[in-house]
Amino acid sequence: MGEKEPGRGHADDGTTVVSPLGPETVPSAFIGVAILSLIWFVLSVYRITFSVSLPDFLEVTGITYTGVSVLFGAFFSGYALSQFPAGLLADRFGPGTIIASSILATTVALGSLSVASSYAHVFLAVLVIGSGIGSYRAVSQIAVAHTVPERMEGAALGLLTAANPLGYVVGPVAIAILLTKYDVYTVPLLLALVPVPLVLLAYLVNPVSIRSASKVGRGPTARQALSTFREHLCATTTLLVIAFGTAFTTTSNSLLAILPLYLVETTSLSLTVGGLYAGGIFGVGAIAALTGGVFRDRVGAIPILVAGFVTAAVALAVLSFVSSLPHVLATLAVFSLGLNSILPARDRVINSHASDCSDRHTGAMIGGLRSLCYLGGSLGAVLVGLGFARFGVTVGFNSLIAVLVIGAICVTALWNVENSRY
Repeated sequence: MGEKEPGRGHADDGTTVVSPLGPETVPSAFIGVAILSLIWFVLSVYRITFSVSLPDFLEVTGITYTGVSVLFGAFFSGYALSQFPAGLLADRFGPGTIIASSILATTVALGSLSVASSYAHVFLAVLVIGSGIGSYRAVSQIAVAHTVPERMEGAALGLLTAANPLGYVVGPVAIAILLTKYDVYTVPLLLALVPVPLVLLAYLVNPVSIRSASKVGRGPTARQALSTFREHLCATTTLLVIAFGTAFTTTSNSLLAILPLYLVETTSLSLTVGGLYAGGIFGVGAIAALTGGVFRDRVGAIPILVAGFVTAAVALAVLSFVSSLPHVLATLAVFSLGLNSILPARDRVINSHASDCSDRHTGAMIGGLRSLCYLGGSLGAVLVGLGFARFGVTVGFNSLIAVLVIGAICVTALWNVENSRY
């Protein structure tokens, strides 16, 4: 692939697409990416708000655990399914428009929970919140592809993705503090106001209005985008990208749910302290996301992906042989470093493959690939969770090791198919 100019993209007809996240300089482009990362950090805190506030929520509303499970299903379904249409709309109206719209929808839906009076209202709000966050995540990745030079895209994606594990550290503490001072209906309203100044800051840096080369309203249609996506869906490279992306998401989603309980059951920690340790373990991943992105730009994405999958698998295998709390935490920290180094490299491969498939429908391809990875990963996490519940910790972790090994195999196969191009 040829190298893009800083802050520019190119349409099929050769016209230039100028990024709005800063002037055409690398420092300005990274300032824009930093703002996107800060917004993603806030939205990552939103993702775990429901888990942390669950006891208060159940006490106030009287909703059963079954009802809560449906709400979580709505959130993650919205998160996964929204990414393809968000990418499609980004191609048509520009990523900046979809970024602003997704944040607006998320904040309005979250704020509306402060006056929710029915289960239907809560269900719809949670669905919209999940969809808004998923849309933002996909389109922010598209914006990075438009904004920075190709040779530095890994570092930019590392900066963006590092916000997610940091959110797992700060989020539980911040939500817990808010819940001690305010009731469960006030907290959503307070949280909903946080992204507003960040969006305004993005506009002050330079209006966030990345647009496709086509005129608004006359860009690629949904039918064209779907046709392009179906055309490339069964290609070997596409299937391998989806497979290793699904392996990553399965592992990540499974550990988010299982890790706090694992620490409680295998150590003398309380659930609260175990949750804090789990957040710290994932927080270590922010370092891996940043360094993984930087090294991607030096050695390519494939070596980073292989190293990440193998490191995570070996760490989980070692976990069954350690028992003391320091050793458990150290092993899990190594696991987190390996797993989170995958994030920027995965996103770089998705961006590159989507661009190879179509210049005109790159956003739709990125969104579609991400949607399939998260749908497959969510299903995989459910199956792994059932394995933990039915057969115990040993079988559960062995299944995760197998998933990570499959991910490494798929990446190695991708390396052979694409001749190390990524």
